[in-house]
Amino acid sequence: MKLLIIILAIVTCLQLANSCCCSIGLFNCGCNFFNCNCDTSNGYCMFKDCPLCTCVLVEEVCATKRRKRSVDTRLMEDYKEKYGHLIGLPELDLFYTFDTDKDGFINIREARASLNVTLDAFNEVDTDRDGFIQPAEFDSSLD
Repeated sequence: MKLLIIILAIVTCLQLANSCCCSIGLFNCGCNFFNCNCDTSNGYCMFKDCPLCTCVLVEEVCATKRRKRSVDTRLMEDYKEKYGHLIGLPELDLFYTFDTDKDGFINIREARASLNVTLDAFNEVDTDRDGFIQPAEFDSSLD
């Protein structure tokens, strides 16, 4: 029985797929403070019951596995030049909600206005350290 559990754990780890944005939960696996870049397996979000618990699948399908939605006209106008190839992806819709000045980037002021974010947490997501979170840093599905 222990061997079976170990094998299942290894297979689950090997099947971790692309990241995505999942519902906000207390113990999401691998998510940044926007609840994106979450660990997934076969297109499903992964959560855990406690900080030290093992991540398990839930019945929430990763947003990138869902069909594209109709596009907000304002999003199309604001982002068509920079991110036209990403329009219609749910992750870009979420990014757009945090980008309050609609310049195509999220700065520390915008992140703090919506979330209780420290500069250190912001810098973990801002991987190129330019002071702005771009869509690909927000969630790798927007690369």
